Amino acid sequence: MDTGSHQQQEQGWGVQGPEWTRLHSLLELVKREHRMEELSPERREQIRERVLERLDQIEARRRRVRVILTGASSLLLAGLVLAVAIRATR
Repeated sequence: MDTGSHQQQEQGWGVQGPEWTRLHSLLELVKREHRMEELSPERREQIRERVLERLDQIEARRRRVRVILTGASSLLLAGLVLAVAIRATR
């Protein structure tokens, strides 16, 4: 992974599609602001907080998806075990 000024989407933080677009636009905003003028400590903190907040939202969404997929997988596995058990008793 290149740590320079350009980050490929597939080298990102595990986000895709609209999330990547939003995150990428925030990162571009930070770069653009920095090029235009030196940021005040307050503005730097605001931008940092926005980026961290967005990353937290993305991570929370990923956790929710994992929980749903784990539950669905468990339910399917339980159904399969039950089907095998019913067939074995016949």
